[in-house]
Amino acid sequence: MSSDRILLIVACMVGSTYGPTALCQPLWEQLDEGLSTSGPRCFLEDTENNILYVSGAFAMAGEDVISPGIMSWDGDQFSAMACGFNWDCVSPFSAGGLGNGGIVTLAFWNGELYAGGDIDQIDGEPAFNVARWDGMNWVSLGVGLDRSVTRLHGYPDGLYAVGSFTHAGGQEANGLARWDGEQWHSVFDLPLFDDEVNLIYDMAWYNDHIYICGNFGDGNGIRDIAYYDGTAWASVGGGFGGAFSLVNLLEEHNGLLYVAGAFARTQPYGPSDNPGCGIVTWDGTNWGQLGEGTCGSVNPAIYRMVWIQDTLYVTGRFDRIGGVPTGRVGRWDGTRWCSLVPPNYFYPDIGALGAFRDTLLIGGTFWIAGTDSIERVAKWVGGNYTSACGGPTGIDDTGTVVRDLLIFPNPATDHVRIEFPLSTIGEQLVLFDATGRLVDTWRIDRSTMDLDLSHLALGSYAVWTTAGQQARVVLVR
Repeated sequence: MSSDRILLIVACMVGSTYGPTALCQPLWEQLDEGLSTSGPRCFLEDTENNILYVSGAFAMAGEDVISPGIMSWDGDQFSAMACGFNWDCVSPFSAGGLGNGGIVTLAFWNGELYAGGDIDQIDGEPAFNVARWDGMNWVSLGVGLDRSVTRLHGYPDGLYAVGSFTHAGGQEANGLARWDGEQWHSVFDLPLFDDEVNLIYDMAWYNDHIYICGNFGDGNGIRDIAYYDGTAWASVGGGFGGAFSLVNLLEEHNGLLYVAGAFARTQPYGPSDNPGCGIVTWDGTNWGQLGEGTCGSVNPAIYRMVWIQDTLYVTGRFDRIGGVPTGRVGRWDGTRWCSLVPPNYFYPDIGALGAFRDTLLIGGTFWIAGTDSIERVAKWVGGNYTSACGGPTGIDDTGTVVRDLLIFPNPATDHVRIEFPLSTIGEQLVLFDATGRLVDTWRIDRSTMDLDLSHLALGSYAVWTTAGQQARVVLVR
């Protein structure tokens, strides 16, 4: 079957076959009066009480609600949560941000809300980077953690924290710790993978094993991701190579572990044998692909992902998703990627992604979204609008998924790089023009090939392998 990729540019059209008439109408709607300068970093929905918690490095909502780093949202308005963080509730507070990384993570455990990040004080008293909400006030968790927290997760046996800290509750933890409600514990004696500190960005329990990810290690195959195999910390599929590679996120969904970060199959974000670009899956044994991911992006990084039912949404620094240009918000429906906003849509930056009442939320330092002025936090109102969609994952007549060819850059001028599944080595690559005429052939002798197409006329070409993979490349000059 064909897996054509179409770049669609729409300017206030009505009745488009592809449905994206929404450029003539808002795609996002500001929440209440918006938030102050530094914007949100995390959203967490409380489905039991029908409340959304929003955290970040902001100080105010509108001109009246002061609650540095943390707010609640009831669907109509923001409300303060005591004095927030790093404020004594007395001293004057500017309309700007907290002046540091703010509150970057929220989680529920044992029926209570927890917050983590760069927390120096609670109501004027010293605090140590993690806190619990008791319904009226924020409370420290013992002597806490000695450096910042990047993620919190609640599991049956405790609240897990990861970050750049070296000690938790006074004992060595090296970036991974567990709170049991009374005290902190190290987890499986996590060693230092690097000289001074582990940079751990996320963790997850998957298939009865604990996994961690971040920017660490380069020995014994442990590169940016590891798991505890029951006796020691071990490599996960060889990890991720590249001078600037790192893994930001881990999340289990429908039996797979989704792994997202700043990695690719091109330097400096990784070699050609990296598992993929921006996001891949792990089934406990093998890596899996989500189409092209962010291949072809100047920066492939994915920073946030959220599921709304069985649809995955991502944002980050990438400028291509599924082979199409994007303003850094993508949607995966199980077969293909679509961009939800055109390039350069948000200014200056996106910092959070979440959901409330099955509606997508976005936050960041931006104050411009398309042609609209939006103060740093918004909900999606664009319906089924997409600015561009990549081709679907191919499926042969037996129902077996066929991996599409990865081609970049695309559109191209004179040269392209094509990545092939190992099963195609020894097969033939054939190129047809728009009329169906065979214009060139190559023998596939390696997993990545650079092709000179400068002798071809401008236009669209179908690319096939004799093993059944298909794609399309567009030449522009």
